[in-house]
Amino acid sequence: MQILLIWFLSVLNLYQPTKINTPCDFFEIDHMGNVYVANGSQLSKYNSEGKQVCNFSDSSLGSISSIDVSDPLRIVVFYRDFNQIIYLNNKLSTIGNEIDLYDFSDNETEIVCNSQKGGFWMYNSIQKQATHITNNGEIADQTILLGSFFEEAEITKIYEHNSYLYLLYKNKGILQLDQNGQFVRKLSFKNLQDFQLIGNNIYYQDHIGIHLYQALNQSHQLIYSKKDPSKSIIRCYKDRIFIGNEDSISIKTLSF
Repeated sequence: MQILLIWFLSVLNLYQPTKINTPCDFFEIDHMGNVYVANGSQLSKYNSEGKQVCNFSDSSLGSISSIDVSDPLRIVVFYRDFNQIIYLNNKLSTIGNEIDLYDFSDNETEIVCNSQKGGFWMYNSIQKQATHITNNGEIADQTILLGSFFEEAEITKIYEHNSYLYLLYKNKGILQLDQNGQFVRKLSFKNLQDFQLIGNNIYYQDHIGIHLYQALNQSHQLIYSKKDPSKSIIRCYKDRIFIGNEDSISIKTLSF
């Protein structure tokens, strides 16, 4: 009987959520399930089981504004207050020197993302265009003007995936462009807060929770309901969901 009880408790423990106990401003997940947690000027990397692997910090650049981990070997870290970015490798060691974004625009950059063609995209709301900067520091492409697709909506995220550039218009929807910045389509999602791209699917977050949008049949499926609509940061990876707040990140198993 005692052996049976021990077995039962060990099996039950497999289905308990894993928790990363760390202060968290925001976090991202790469395609291998590694978790990158930003807290002020510190960036920490955890594996998919929640074990810390390495960390990075440079207080001279201020707080981290965003990170792009779409290429885990070349992570883009953006410091909006200083209008600079740095690249980190998979050990969170710096690659080269800081890049001053004033070298490419007189205006302060608001959003940055990696480019699969090399280099990065940068955006500010004054020019209303995203600009592709190559690895050689040259301006390669500029998108079409972006202000008219969703009226009175702020662009809060750009992300390149599978040769397309996606822009998040807060509370309105997502604009999809090709790699040269030309229009492909726009998707309207009410109360939109954030999104992820996994394969051909879009996982988008609103005030209710996380929804799966399958482009092939244009279907929407609620896969997780928020318990606290105002505070949760949510990311998906395979059959798991990562729910972050100021103090920790919980890892739970999803059932579709």
